[in-house]
Amino acid sequence: MATGWQALAKAFAGKMRLAMIVPLAAALVAAGGDTVPQVTLATPGSSGTGDGTISRFTLRFSEDMVPLGDPRAKAPATHDCKVPADGRWVDTRTWVLEFEKSLPGGMSCHVDLRSDLTTARGVNVVGNSRFEIDTGGPSARAVLAGTGYGGIEEDQIFLVATNVAADRASVGRFAYCAVDGIGEKIPVDVLKRETVTTILEGVSDQWSAQSFTQDAGLPLRLPAAGADREAALDRVVPVKCRRPLPPGREMALVWDARISQSGVPTRTAGRDQRFDYDVRPAFTAKMSCSRVNPQAGCNPLKDINVSFAAPVARDVALAATLRTADGKTIAAKIDDDDKNDAWLERIHFAGPLPQNVDATLVLPADIADQSGRKLQNQSNFPLKFHIDSAPPIVKFAAEFGILEAGEGGILPVTVRGVEASLIQSNLKMPASVLKVGDDDAAIARWLTRVEKADDTDYREEKNAKGEDITVNYTGTQSVFDGAPAGGERRNLTLAPPAGGKEFEVVGIPLAEKGFHVVEIASPELGAALLGRKATRYVATAALVTNMAVHFKWGRDGSLAWVTALDTGLPVAGAEVR
Repeated sequence: MATGWQALAKAFAGKMRLAMIVPLAAALVAAGGDTVPQVTLATPGSSGTGDGTISRFTLRFSEDMVPLGDPRAKAPATHDCKVPADGRWVDTRTWVLEFEKSLPGGMSCHVDLRSDLTTARGVNVVGNSRFEIDTGGPSARAVLAGTGYGGIEEDQIFLVATNVAADRASVGRFAYCAVDGIGEKIPVDVLKRETVTTILEGVSDQWSAQSFTQDAGLPLRLPAAGADREAALDRVVPVKCRRPLPPGREMALVWDARISQSGVPTRTAGRDQRFDYDVRPAFTAKMSCSRVNPQAGCNPLKDINVSFAAPVARDVALAATLRTADGKTIAAKIDDDDKNDAWLERIHFAGPLPQNVDATLVLPADIADQSGRKLQNQSNFPLKFHIDSAPPIVKFAAEFGILEAGEGGILPVTVRGVEASLIQSNLKMPASVLKVGDDDAAIARWLTRVEKADDTDYREEKNAKGEDITVNYTGTQSVFDGAPAGGERRNLTLAPPAGGKEFEVVGIPLAEKGFHVVEIASPELGAALLGRKATRYVATAALVTNMAVHFKWGRDGSLAWVTALDTGLPVAGAEVR
């Protein structure tokens, strides 16, 4: 059985080899002869403006047609398009016909090879000798949708400029609006012709309108009258979505492939064109203020800001007031950058403001934006909120400082709204130890620890409900935790004269000369800044000394010397390293 199948396979293989030899031989014969000169590429193109119009036509031949670089070479073809054009050879095989301006839409014309056209070696060009150029049906060259940058309006009017006049009935039948989240095509209404004139004349001095007319191939200003004006208006179709667009959504105006040319119903756009836009947000008002943590009230030392999602008339915006429970009424103010503007998008109530008091933000009842829209979140106003007391503060002037020993080595710290008694941790390194080489490195390490002690530290954790939250751990670890041994450490009690609740500067005496690290711990500061029960540490470093080092860098040599801080006189025998 197997032997029979093998014999059959050999027989078929022999026939297949014979069948393959015949076309292969024919191909070898054809390859051995001369190729026939012909056009290998004939295509329209644009000048690179991206508007899709035809402004050139390219012919490429299968072999050399002219000597390289011969400017007297004759054109290989003629055309019957109603736009003047010049032709040129770009290389020995490629010829380009450049039109003086882009061909208008709805045009059909031809490029014809000369009947006596021959190649550089004198062989006649054969094959197709007539090539059609068709600019197609009404495609959208440009769309004007508003002149602002905040998104289009809910009832936006679109001006669609086409390459050739479109049939208005087919625009209304096939063009549509597509809105994100709405699973249907919203039809468009074609508006009156006069709408184009009203809009273009109203915004003719704005950049968006100038860009629109340039892209559309229209004059910057419409002709006053006559055929040119009518021809320009024929090519601009005003449309509007049949129902208002939802605020804050993405949408698209779709120019359908089935839209036809005016007077030529069989000539259509041929392809869908989509123009994407963002609908402007709803008109809302928002109050914001500085808070020391998300659960806290507004900081009375900072401004309370009110922002509008769209411009509001100046007098209406400034009619907003802030009323406090203690009977005070605070007027709204504007930024210096907006002082000459007739329409405002933000106002503020300048701090400092009354402390630890309930407040109400009142907006005018008739408030509306530039388009006449009413406030969408009007029900939120009057808006009640709380203004806290001034936030706690414990602040040293810097991470490191030099204190004059002759003045008592007083380290200033600013406090407000904290405990009447704070814990101080003080680490003193005697001045004598500073003379040891290793101590320089130890001081450098302490300076690094103090610098890093206040680094921002936010961590991702899960709360009791298993939800992901961000927790602030900045300054919750003492600078002395895990610190190397050495030095004399002692705990003090700092008692601000005003009780720690008022803004005051307190002096911490560091009488002994040497390098000191000082840290203050405040649970109230932690509760305010961290939003939970936690101690907040604030650290600094200071060098108590009566000497200052001076350095002068010269071209040939440099000079270093030491003076006393209290007298300014040079210190003899000082060691500088």
